[in-house]
Amino acid sequence: MKIRIITSSAYLVLFIIFLSWYDGWGIDPYTPKEINNLAKKIEKEGSKEQLKNLRLLLENDDGKEFFMLNLNRYEYAENEIEKGTPKSYQEYGMPVLRMMLSRASHPIFSAEIPNYLIDGDAANSDWDEVIIVRYRSRKDFFSMVTSDEYLEVFNNRAGGMEYAEVSATTAGINFTSPRFIFFMIIICFAFLSDLFIKRVFKIK
Repeated sequence: MKIRIITSSAYLVLFIIFLSWYDGWGIDPYTPKEINNLAKKIEKEGSKEQLKNLRLLLENDDGKEFFMLNLNRYEYAENEIEKGTPKSYQEYGMPVLRMMLSRASHPIFSAEIPNYLIDGDAANSDWDEVIIVRYRSRKDFFSMVTSDEYLEVFNNRAGGMEYAEVSATTAGINFTSPRFIFFMIIICFAFLSDLFIKRVFKIK
């Protein structure tokens, strides 16, 4: 009986550790001082409008997860098939994906946008792909995009992108969270472990 309690407790601790990492327990919102320092750091590289939007993004920081909506219009290299994701953007995307995963962030949806709509005209929008990315916090996002590792591959993004719109959003409903998936995995392992313990120790 004691070993079953210990095993169940171990799985519970494992799930709590996952939640603390994935949800970023202990990550505080940006302070006004931190916002000013970060704004000064990138002021020379961006426009006044970009700086204004940056401040709005930081000032609305609550320390929790947010979702970045990306609408991309791609630019293809000469002799490259103009379909799908350009090679240059792919060379940007894979390293950035590794950076995101190390910060408990990840894409949750991507799709090519067709040249028709059921009610409207997609030609007026002229987007190639929509991507939604979940970031653990705004601090994680900005620590990534201001890192030397990110700046090394940023030119690949610029080379494969004709135009992009990016908007930070907060989910009202989200059924794509890995929390539930990980929880179900833990439950399955706990159940199988319990069956194994009962068989080995002949517990009824």
